[in-house]
Amino acid sequence: MKALYLLHSLITTIWLNKLVFYTVVVAGCVIAFSPAEAGLQPQLNDKFLHATGFLFMGLLAHLAYPYSKKRYLIIGLSLLGLIIEIVQAYLPYREFSLWDWCADFFGVVLYFLVMATHLNPFFKAPKDKFVPD
Repeated sequence: MKALYLLHSLITTIWLNKLVFYTVVVAGCVIAFSPAEAGLQPQLNDKFLHATGFLFMGLLAHLAYPYSKKRYLIIGLSLLGLIIEIVQAYLPYREFSLWDWCADFFGVVLYFLVMATHLNPFFKAPKDKFVPD
């Protein structure tokens, strides 16, 4: 029961969730745009890191925007992954990889199709609150 209360209190503190989400987005961009020799990237499977990172960003985006439609969050995070790859194409020490973007997209879709469906009852808008589409 305490876990449900904690989850509900996380959802109701939307301003804090937005702060955490955008902090993670900026930190992810710093890591993505830094040279590999800087040592900021962990030495794990690259596609696994992309999928896990965007799965986690999907959770944070869902907490930051709990009343938004899922498709908007999926599109937004997928575009973020594509923009990161496009910027990397212009960096001399990085390169564009469509497979990296596919792994980003997979992580986002995995969160919203598998994990978010189990958390859906906690993300319902209050009946007296107007939420635009």
